[in-house]
Amino acid sequence: MTLKTKRNIVLMMMLFMSMILIPLLAVSGSAKGDTKYTFSSLNLEQNSTPKKLRSDIEANKKFRILDEATGKIMDVDDKEFMYGAVVCEMPPTFETEALKSQAVATYTYFSRERKNFRNNPKNKDKPEITVNTDKWKYYVTEDKMRQRWGENFDKHYNKIKEAVDSVFGEVVEDNGELILAAYHAMSSGQTERCSDVFGGDLKYLVSVPSPGDKLVPNYKTTVEVSKEDFQKTICGEYKDCDFSSDPNSWISDVRRTPAGMVKNIKVGSHDFKGSDIRKLFSLRSADFDVSYQENKFVFTVRGYGHGVGMSQYGAEYMAQQGADYKQILLWYYPNTTIETI
Repeated sequence: MTLKTKRNIVLMMMLFMSMILIPLLAVSGSAKGDTKYTFSSLNLEQNSTPKKLRSDIEANKKFRILDEATGKIMDVDDKEFMYGAVVCEMPPTFETEALKSQAVATYTYFSRERKNFRNNPKNKDKPEITVNTDKWKYYVTEDKMRQRWGENFDKHYNKIKEAVDSVFGEVVEDNGELILAAYHAMSSGQTERCSDVFGGDLKYLVSVPSPGDKLVPNYKTTVEVSKEDFQKTICGEYKDCDFSSDPNSWISDVRRTPAGMVKNIKVGSHDFKGSDIRKLFSLRSADFDVSYQENKFVFTVRGYGHGVGMSQYGAEYMAQQGADYKQILLWYYPNTTIETI
C-alpha cells in the first residue's frame, strides 16, 4: 500500500468520524450557540492546485439572461453575474465563509443549468435564465443594490465581491459532473433527501443534521386559517371534497419523511402532498403540524424552504462556529468534490 493511498484512507476515516461526531456535539450544546463544531479534523487538501479550464466552461464565459422587469436580454460575464446572484440568495451581513459557500453552490447550480440548456440545439441564442431585477429574483444589478443599500452599499458590495472573487471558478462535482446544488433558507434541523421531495435518488442530496437551524429566531412560524377559509381553499382544488364530518377529523393519515416533512396528508376525503398544502396555505415549509381549535386551523411550521441540499442559515451557523466554505459544502453535499476550473 503506497503512502498516498494510506493518507487517503486516513482522511476518509477522519471525515466519516467528523460527520458522526459534529451533529452530536452541536445538539448537546445550549440554545445560546456556545457549542463549537470541531472541523479541524477535516483536512481538505484537495483542489489546492487549479486545474486546466474545461471546455464545457470555457465556452460559457457569459450568462444570457432575460430580465422580466425590463423585458431585455443581457449577456453578463460569469463573475459579474455572481455578484448579482449571491446577494439574491444570501444577505451580505452573513459570515464571509457562508457567503463563499453560497457563491460556489450558486455558480455550480447555474453553470449546470446553462450547460444542460445549451446542449439542446433548439435553445440556440435563447436566454438560459429568466430573472427579475426589480424583485431580486436570481439576479440583481449594481444600480438596484445601490438603491436598496444606500449608504451601506460600499460595505455590502465589497464584502460580496471579495467573497465571490476568492472562490470564483470553484464548483461542486460528483464524478466529474456538476451537481444539482440545491439550497434552501433553513431546514427543520435535518435536511431532506432529494428522493423524498423532488424524486430521484442523488447520493449527494441526502439527509444530514443541520442543528443550527433550530437556533434561528423565526425557525417556527404559525399560520391560522378560519374553518370557512380552510374548507374554501381545499374545495378550490377538489370541489367534491367531503367535509360533512366534525372539523376535528378533517385532518388524518399524516405521513412524514424520515427528516420530518409531511409527505402525504389526508384532508377531508382527499389525499394531498405536503408540498401542495404548503403552497395552498402559503406555509414556509412542508414540515408542519396542524390542529383545529376555536373554529380555526392552526399550522405550526418548522424551517423555511424545500429542505434539500445546503441550508443557508445552517451554513451561517457553521461559519460562526469556525467552519470554512469547503467544510460547509462537503457537509451539505456529501460524496462530492470541490474542483477549481
